[in-house]
Amino acid sequence: MTNYNIKITSDIVCPWCYIGHARLSRAITNHKRQYPSDTFNLTYLPFYLNPPSQVSNPSEPAFPIPSRPRQEYYAAKFGAARATQIFSMLSSVASDEGLSFKFGGKTGPSRNGHRLVYYAQTHGGEAAQNSVMLALWRRYFEQEIDITTLETLVNIGVESGLGSKEEITAYLESGKDGVEVDCVAEEARDKGISGVPFYEIQERWEVSGAQEPAAFEQLFRRWKELEMKGKAEEKGKVAGGGDSCL
Repeated sequence: MTNYNIKITSDIVCPWCYIGHARLSRAITNHKRQYPSDTFNLTYLPFYLNPPSQVSNPSEPAFPIPSRPRQEYYAAKFGAARATQIFSMLSSVASDEGLSFKFGGKTGPSRNGHRLVYYAQTHGGEAAQNSVMLALWRRYFEQEIDITTLETLVNIGVESGLGSKEEITAYLESGKDGVEVDCVAEEARDKGISGVPFYEIQERWEVSGAQEPAAFEQLFRRWKELEMKGKAEEKGKVAGGGDSCL
């Protein structure tokens, strides 16, 4: 039996991160058909595509967070015509992965969403972490729900078994762990990560972008071969090529 540890640096408002999750999940499923006893542990690390101007101030209220229409945001960032092309392309790619992307609703800073993921990791473990990540992605990309609002985040926390509505509300409104999450996100940029998703497999290999499942499957097999030969110390970077958000 082999245990795979995968760290995933991502942003909850990054479409390629959600697509990358679908592709990694498919790679894991394919691998386990041949090696059903192998296990995979995923750890999500925060990344800000739009870094806040300054780290969170515990004296300032964590909510409400200003958000704006996503269509307006993309048009301002890429131009209206280019934004329309991006929507079409992403919808097509997502559809191939069984996802139904929509681009209405609002967008805003992702810090509080990352705080909820951090809370899930420390209070519910990996299963809770995965539940929160998927709930955030589904609401944002497929249901056009504003994931900056306190109500949305509280609902996700309750659905993921993190506690009562009152407990999760108190945590989110407190602003707790904001500085910690900011520091982890900053560490990613300090390491040279400029786009997400970004994967670190077995603390040996780095994979950038939403690679196809075959790229991950190849590394999983390679690790098993190195293990069998007693050479599981190889390090290296896997060249980019997967799409990512910058």
